[in-house]
Amino acid sequence: MRKVLLVVVLMFAACTTACYSNFSNQTRTSSLQRVSEVRYVMGTLLEMTIYAPSKSEGRTVLDRAFTIAEHLNTVLSTWNPTSSVSVFNSSESIQPQHVAPELYDLVTTSHRLSDLTDNTFLATIRPLVILWEHAKARNQLPQMAELNRVRKLIMPETVRIESGGRLTKANGKAAIETGGIGKGYAVDEIVACLKKHNITAGFINFGRSSIAAIGIPPGQSGWSVSLELEEGVSEGNLLLRDETLTVSRVHGNPIIINNVEFGHIFDPLTAQPVPSRRGAAIRSASATEGEALVKYLVVRGPPSPTLVQRWPKVSWALRANNTLTHSNSFFNHPAKGGFFDQ
Repeated sequence: MRKVLLVVVLMFAACTTACYSNFSNQTRTSSLQRVSEVRYVMGTLLEMTIYAPSKSEGRTVLDRAFTIAEHLNTVLSTWNPTSSVSVFNSSESIQPQHVAPELYDLVTTSHRLSDLTDNTFLATIRPLVILWEHAKARNQLPQMAELNRVRKLIMPETVRIESGGRLTKANGKAAIETGGIGKGYAVDEIVACLKKHNITAGFINFGRSSIAAIGIPPGQSGWSVSLELEEGVSEGNLLLRDETLTVSRVHGNPIIINNVEFGHIFDPLTAQPVPSRRGAAIRSASATEGEALVKYLVVRGPPSPTLVQRWPKVSWALRANNTLTHSNSFFNHPAKGGFFDQ
């Protein structure tokens, strides 16, 4: 999932707690120790900061949290030929195929998110991604016949959900693209782990595009993030608390063909890259959902009131054509808790 320039500024001591450790409810926030680490995972940097009773416990927690993301990389990476998604994609069988539980869960969730975005977000869009990757490699735009052929391969029904952890292709050329949602899914899994083990404060920054804040840092009112939806244009600071922030910019990783720059996000209706420069952000309870909904914004623009009613626990912002639009609550810090508690 290539995206975004999100400049994260921690303007306070970041906070660490512990995954897979039982912390006493009597542990006082002021006595917790800050522990941070950055590792290269899923082709980008994953940064985590937590508060723990001791540095050693904090490091143990971070090791286990990073293990979650590293495991998901072995399941969801389309760059790894032995990953579950790559094995599924490379098979042209139309018989039900067993896949890793995480991939099964992600595809099931993605189909639901396709409904929430009127099929603007599609995990089944990989054939279109491959077509444009080949076009870039040969420095030649795809032919209309190629685009028409691929459009038939990318609808959600081309990959069906079966019982028993199996997926079925309606067409042998159907394939799953995890790049547009995998980091968000990993962030949600890490958050669930930390919350399960009574973490009270933590900050996850995956690739500067999928971010989660648990609680608040000691002595602060939130985790401060400086946001850019367009290069060089600051939208100001956000204070995050018990929520996720997902950011996407259309030209964050451009496709260049014949010296013409195209965006890396595609409109499934036209099978073309989104032409305009747009950057968008979603604040929500789920980074996985945020990954899908932010794609709608950069492809379609501001959501209609009817569509917003279908987006639970969400606020949004969009910069397009040098104009910023946003929901009423986007720049407001939640008064009590965050999206996790709504």
